[in-house]
Amino acid sequence: MTLISEKTYFIVPVLLVFLLAATSVFAPYSSSTYIGNHGTISYSSSARSYQSELRGVLVKYISNYVHDDDLICQTLASYGINAVYLEVNLLAWTGYVLKDFQSMIDACKKYGLEFHVLVKYAGYDSGYTDGSESGYPYGLKGSNPDWQAVDIDGNYVGWSCLQRASTRARIKQVIETMVTAFPDIVDINHDYIRYPTTDVIDVSDINFKVCYCNECKAAFDAWLAAKRKAPIANWRTDCAYPDGSRWKDFAEWRVNPINNIVRDVRQWALAKNPNLIFTADVWRPYFGWTPDEYKYVLGQDPAYWISQGWLDSINPMVYVDNMASLNHSISNVIQYQTGDNKGAIPLVPFLTQGGPGADAGAPVTVDFWVQEIDYLRQMGCNGFIIWRYGGPGFNELDVPFTDIRPYLAAIRDRCAKGVFSVFKQTQPLVVGSTIMWNTLLPTTGKVEYSQTPMFTATPKNGSDLPYLDIDYIPGTILSESMSNTTHSIVVPLSQPFYFRIMDVDSNVELASPVYLNAG
Repeated sequence: MTLISEKTYFIVPVLLVFLLAATSVFAPYSSSTYIGNHGTISYSSSARSYQSELRGVLVKYISNYVHDDDLICQTLASYGINAVYLEVNLLAWTGYVLKDFQSMIDACKKYGLEFHVLVKYAGYDSGYTDGSESGYPYGLKGSNPDWQAVDIDGNYVGWSCLQRASTRARIKQVIETMVTAFPDIVDINHDYIRYPTTDVIDVSDINFKVCYCNECKAAFDAWLAAKRKAPIANWRTDCAYPDGSRWKDFAEWRVNPINNIVRDVRQWALAKNPNLIFTADVWRPYFGWTPDEYKYVLGQDPAYWISQGWLDSINPMVYVDNMASLNHSISNVIQYQTGDNKGAIPLVPFLTQGGPGADAGAPVTVDFWVQEIDYLRQMGCNGFIIWRYGGPGFNELDVPFTDIRPYLAAIRDRCAKGVFSVFKQTQPLVVGSTIMWNTLLPTTGKVEYSQTPMFTATPKNGSDLPYLDIDYIPGTILSESMSNTTHSIVVPLSQPFYFRIMDVDSNVELASPVYLNAG
């Protein structure tokens, strides 16, 4: 097999693991912070294949929505969709939705679709009490008012406090129940993994004023002591946005309960099903935002989650209707969170066709939709997820949602690459310095290798809080001379070395995670 050596700055998505150990109270960022793999390829818990493009659609099961799962999946598969997302609130309407999981899973299997679960952390919903949930399976009770966050005046706000032991116990119970009962779940997708805002799209009026419960105070006090900072004199008042004397300390600390949930849900779920992947829906960067404002405004720290290896993909919610906003959103996620167009982990944005009812945003034109899909592919995204399904098999008894079919037809008929065939790449087998793998369709195989980690996570000081900026350090690439379904490349390095495999066809370039071949 003839190999061509080359250097490139156009790379493919990876999953990497931060070398620093995660603790319940995170240490300050170190100048030596960098991203690297935590083990050797032989330590992989299970064989896993990677898909060249994820095309997902969210189906929402609440309120007065009547659904025919078989017809929904048949419709989606006919347009080349390959993944269905079902939403469940971990702290409300759990039994209500879980009772329908098997029906959707069976329909997904019938039509060759993956089944993903979007888990929502928003919290208390008075419509789903113990009584309303008691008739559903799996023994999960309804909402508990004590799971709610507390505002600056000491009042519950209808949002979850992720620091509270009772809330965490509930989340753990639902996650373990769900992944045990439904082993066909592919992905746990974190949604509403943030603090509340008055409007999920417009950030001009952010509600920063949570959570000020006693358990948050105790954890914040411990964090201050660990950092050798002065204790709080006047709880709540000193921590109030924007003029409290300790607001910035509080804003920096309150990221930790969210970080801990992202970490712990992964651990809880993998203990029951080691084949799961984990993704997160994060807000898109708005004009004028700096990277630290994710932490300051929302309590989200997605670059840190990526650096720790807690995510297998990131899903920014890009609900826009113009190319300027789309470019700003994707380019900033690339710059700060994933490190490159084909960055530290795959980038799979949430999009919306918009419309009435519970659809996200105003309706977009089909012309813009085509531009949007073409742009995301050009920027190296590994697919897209559409919020949300409307069409055959889904009957809203109040306000009809936008029919998704014209948008799916536009991807098939008008986008530059249409609905191309999706290929899969198997996990590689390594013998010495020889790397071997297979692909479902013929591709040109590549290996990128390096004696050092390919990404760094550089600590930086933002306008308000410190943040991480993920950067790419390219390795050397060896490329096969022709397409095939079986691949074998010898890396001219002795162990240890880092590597990842890549596959290219006429439509897309796909990569594995980065592995450390330590022998």
